[in-house]
Amino acid sequence: MLRVLRTYGFLPLVIGVLLLTFSSCNTTKFVPEGQYLLNKARVKCSDPKVQEDVDLRAYLRQKQNTEIFGFWKLQLDVYNTAPADTSTKAKKKLAENAHKMGEAPVIYDSTLTIISMQQLRQQMNNMGYFQAEVDTVVKIKNRKVDLTYVVTANEPYFIRNYDVDLPVEAIADIAKSPACKVHPGDQFSTAMLDEERERITTVLRNRGYYYFEKSMLEFTADSSLNSHQVDVVIHAAPYVLHLDSATRERYQRRYTVRSIEYKLDHPFLRKSALKRATRIKEGERYAEWRVERTYARMSALPPVKYVDIAFTPVGDSLLDCTISVSRGRLNAVSAEIEGTYSAGDWGVAAGLTYSNKNIFHGAEMLSLGGRASYEWRANGGRAIEAKAEAGLLFPSNVKVSIAYNYQQRPEEYTRTIATATLAYFLPRRPGSRWTHQFNLVDINYIYLPWVSERFKKEFMDRSSVLKASYEDHFIVDWNYTASYSTYNQRFPNRSYLQLAMRVETAGNFLYGLSRIFNFPKNKDGAYMIWNIPFAQYAKGDINFTYHGIITPQHHMVGHIGIGVAVPYLNAGIVPFEKRYFGGGANGIRGWQARTLGPGTFRGAGNALVYDLQAGDIHLDMNLEYRYKVLKFLELAAFMDAGNIWTIRDYDNQPGGVFLWDQFYKQIAWSYGVGIRFDLSILIFRVDFGVKLHDPSRIAEGKQWRTAPHGLCWKDDMTFHFAIGHPF
Repeated sequence: MLRVLRTYGFLPLVIGVLLLTFSSCNTTKFVPEGQYLLNKARVKCSDPKVQEDVDLRAYLRQKQNTEIFGFWKLQLDVYNTAPADTSTKAKKKLAENAHKMGEAPVIYDSTLTIISMQQLRQQMNNMGYFQAEVDTVVKIKNRKVDLTYVVTANEPYFIRNYDVDLPVEAIADIAKSPACKVHPGDQFSTAMLDEERERITTVLRNRGYYYFEKSMLEFTADSSLNSHQVDVVIHAAPYVLHLDSATRERYQRRYTVRSIEYKLDHPFLRKSALKRATRIKEGERYAEWRVERTYARMSALPPVKYVDIAFTPVGDSLLDCTISVSRGRLNAVSAEIEGTYSAGDWGVAAGLTYSNKNIFHGAEMLSLGGRASYEWRANGGRAIEAKAEAGLLFPSNVKVSIAYNYQQRPEEYTRTIATATLAYFLPRRPGSRWTHQFNLVDINYIYLPWVSERFKKEFMDRSSVLKASYEDHFIVDWNYTASYSTYNQRFPNRSYLQLAMRVETAGNFLYGLSRIFNFPKNKDGAYMIWNIPFAQYAKGDINFTYHGIITPQHHMVGHIGIGVAVPYLNAGIVPFEKRYFGGGANGIRGWQARTLGPGTFRGAGNALVYDLQAGDIHLDMNLEYRYKVLKFLELAAFMDAGNIWTIRDYDNQPGGVFLWDQFYKQIAWSYGVGIRFDLSILIFRVDFGVKLHDPSRIAEGKQWRTAPHGLCWKDDMTFHFAIGHPF
């Protein structure tokens, strides 16, 4: 047993004990006599174009108990741990807790099976399979039922002709536009027809047809052609034709906004701030996108709690708009305390944040924060860090912020970082999936008030290039960030992707001034501002994440992150604060933060490992399976790969340089499991990572952390405590 633990770690043992414990439970313990547990409920369709889990499974009226990893009914097993005998108060309480935490057995109901068959047949009809057949296969064993719905799709029907029969020419023209989603030759689908109704309605309401509704349009499908073809016609719903002429004209009339009135439950916002957030325009045609945009912008104002927009008709074609706004909580204070553990070192951290969401009565948000941490090092040293920051966000999407950071490192130096930022957030256009942010000016002043003589002798005097990261210097940069997402709140169970890109450059303006006015240089040939050298570099990052939603409970998420930073002209190295580090809760989780790389570099026994394990290139690749056990509980299994490298061959980081014919051999691999608690306002995450391939051990021939070398609990296994998903 000890050999197994050394070789494979404690994880398999824990999983094994859990499986043995719960598998010993009788899954039919609380199934009444003469009835059956619904063990499995599957759907199989003959047409591979039909996705059973996505297109059909939702229409089953009865599904088996929740399963983990596709076979383990954990919640049912928890339910069955309750004692059958509840004669005592203690046993009754135990049973109540088990039943509350677990999930009652799903009892097979043949009536619900018949209803499920009808709904499956109807859904197949909706997808164009008008001759679909649904049958069931029922297998009974040990008081359990395995139920399979067998769907024979048969040949689907396709649209032969599509005609528009609408009495109002302007509306008919929209239905006939090239943007139409219904075309001859398409497979018939009621979802496609409904999407076309939605499109027409959206266009009309954006062109002033305030009273028009989607229900006013209907489709007729004639499938009596005996050729698996359908003739489809869009026309006005029958009830529209029976409306009186005045009402019918109201639905067909375009409206203009005459006036806008604001109503506030408290006079907490200036009218100018409300007007800036309003996209509805007086004297212009009513447009639904303007209403939606106004809702979004008003709701985004920090002091606003609730927004309601109402329209009142005036005369034949005018609307008066009333925007009601209620105030939310203006002041907020939050505090956090946490413990940290990293490679045998314990620490504690605390933070305090205050925000005023309406400091100047124009929806300006002031935020003040502070954080301090203390870490005890196993070798007797200590790491202290304190940070204070302030930010002011204006409703014009401009943010000004300043921060001060103090660091006392056990590597025997003290560093302070003062920053100031001016940022602009570009408002998202209606219907756009992109967001943009420009940091117009980002100034960092790094000052080291104290460096020990040993540090200078052992490190700074040895490499005139690397020491630049530990001397006083300026960073004046400009950066741009863009993000893209296909996530749709209306369809939360559809797979989606996210893309984030960032470009940053620093020192170019100062370098130009230095050349023009011949600024002084230091002994390394770098231009200086006020006797302090400034950094010059370019940096680019891209992150791609794909959320594959297998079912609402089962997700497979993939992530790739790539970044490159290049120093040039006035700098021989990228500033330490701007370099990449490997490992951590959001990277390669077999390693603690700042303990991986660069390349094959190994810092064991080197007191400067924290400062040397940084690079100019980074690669992260992650694959994570997530399973939602309960509303508040999620389990995960993951595989991570990646590393960091230097762009140049620095003497103090041997094995760290990126080489095309070597980097793929230096990819670090790790695997592990995690548990996440959804606390509504945040997700608390614990991940357990295990090293699989450690590039720093290539020289020893022990890079694969499996038998016969075995795993070391301290060196090869890591716990991460974090907030939110890793990607």
